[in-house]
Amino acid sequence: MIIGVPKEIKNREHRVSITPEGVLALTATGHEVFVQTKAGLDSGFSDAAYLEAGATIIDTAKEAWACTLVVKVKEPQACEYQYLRPGLMLFTFLHLAADKQLAEELLRNEVCAIGYETVQLENGRLPLLAAMSQVAGRMAVQLGVRFLQRENGTDFPGKGRLAGGIASAPAARAVILGGGNVGCHAAEAMAGLGAQVIVLEADSLYMQHLQATVSDQISIQLFSADILAGLLPECDLLIGAALIPGKHAPDLLKREHLRLMQPGSVFVDVSIDQGGISETSRPTTYERPLYVEEGVLHCCLPNLPAAVPETSTQVLTRVTLPYIQLLADKGIERAIQDDPALARGVNVRDGKIVHQGVAASLLVDC
Repeated sequence: MIIGVPKEIKNREHRVSITPEGVLALTATGHEVFVQTKAGLDSGFSDAAYLEAGATIIDTAKEAWACTLVVKVKEPQACEYQYLRPGLMLFTFLHLAADKQLAEELLRNEVCAIGYETVQLENGRLPLLAAMSQVAGRMAVQLGVRFLQRENGTDFPGKGRLAGGIASAPAARAVILGGGNVGCHAAEAMAGLGAQVIVLEADSLYMQHLQATVSDQISIQLFSADILAGLLPECDLLIGAALIPGKHAPDLLKREHLRLMQPGSVFVDVSIDQGGISETSRPTTYERPLYVEEGVLHCCLPNLPAAVPETSTQVLTRVTLPYIQLLADKGIERAIQDDPALARGVNVRDGKIVHQGVAASLLVDC
């Protein structure tokens, strides 16, 4: 099979969908891989490294998109819709529950679109999403702590709270909504800085598992609107990390909740890929990562792992490569017959939405 790797063009998206080592695994089994020139440069991978792995370096995105299977990191941008066509297999993060326009384009062009975020094992785990969620959780803390600083020259100065506190000054207080991969890694990273951390989790059984696995300085509490409201007046950093596979993120945060927080507090909504958890959430970019609502600094970057592309690309390739290999070796029909997890990842095929969660969020029949 011929596999295309376009250069990512989303705002400040520095990742690439596959490392040279991943390309070598594919070419060693007889597949051709066309990599757009400089696609891996920001992740630390040169064109020469891809050539050595057996790839063909091509000049344009059009050539990469002309391949049978296109492997990306982020969803197609509007200027890439021209490359969509019947018979194309697209394997990437899609997040269609929050992007009706893209869903309509995939349907109209009869693309077979498989979302990394919806590849799901029998036990409910999301192995491809989990890899980037772990990175995103730690990045949410890195950015959140930075935005808490009161820096001269910034448009939106934070409240000026040190994460770990010192001497008689108290540590920062973080509240994390959701105890999945994003939430757990954010909690551990924040606790590692010496902050006070509370994770609110809606699943009472899973909550018990969490408390047994996270650090002692992290408190796990059962989510309720009243408990959240009670925590917000003293919360310095709020992280949205709730997920419903394939569906729009749960609506957990209202404007009146934000009014309970102190001016200069920070809200990082990692769930923005799936529409966000707050009625005040809207996507931001690395050029303009912040805006303010009700005195609270909002950071809603839909591609947090892009800021650490070398790490992210290596981690992503490790988990996606077996599925890329399967698609290349067997084609879509046999691949989804042989691997139920991959079959669950198919969002759109033959002009229809086939993933129930996506269909429910977009209010269409599956």
